[in-house]
Amino acid sequence: MKLLPFVLILVLTACGSETGNARLKNVKPGNVQFFETYPFNEILDSWSAACTWVSAQDSLTPQEDPNGLAAFVQISPENMLAYVAEKDMPRVDSLLALPGVKNNFPKNLKFMWSYSSEETPNRKAMFVLYAVKVPDSGKAIVDGRHIQHAETAIADYNQMPVVRISMNDQGAHDWEVMTRKNIGLAIAITIDNRVLSCPVVNGAIAGGETEISGNFSKAEAEELAARINFGK
Repeated sequence: MKLLPFVLILVLTACGSETGNARLKNVKPGNVQFFETYPFNEILDSWSAACTWVSAQDSLTPQEDPNGLAAFVQISPENMLAYVAEKDMPRVDSLLALPGVKNNFPKNLKFMWSYSSEETPNRKAMFVLYAVKVPDSGKAIVDGRHIQHAETAIADYNQMPVVRISMNDQGAHDWEVMTRKNIGLAIAITIDNRVLSCPVVNGAIAGGETEISGNFSKAEAEELAARINFGK
């Protein structure tokens, strides 16, 4: 997925059903944040050391953990770290939380799961594990404080629903700086510590307008836009 700057925001007007309107009124606010990420090649040594440490623990039997973290993940060469089956997510979470594992990774690295399952190259539905960089302040450089409005639209490039957002002046400035700094790298767009999208930046994005894509259905995009608007 790519970050696509746009100049004209399409204003969509539609008459929703009473059920749909009620659903959107009752969605919970969402904390949207934008983070830099670690490409896998930057943390490959850390990942290998963590796997080695897990495998060496006597308390983990071969039946429980035959090959360390490697037993539960499918490493991806793309911008995400790995694919994991939904049933294995709690086990991976527990392993990644162990001090002996955490000590192998940079202090500012935080693992986050994808918002929903995604299709792997071999057509399996799995969740994606990302390695996110959290600033020393603990706050994202760009987050809900900087968002003025979110709305749904249909992307010209694939005719899929997306969420388009506009930012205030401070957000527009910080977003342009952030995207300029990360050209060729991926930025994770998250909500409540789940990654909605992790596109590669093609160029600096000025104007404070961008979009979030993630193979959403129309209903999912509408709910996401509502959560962003309620949470800002």
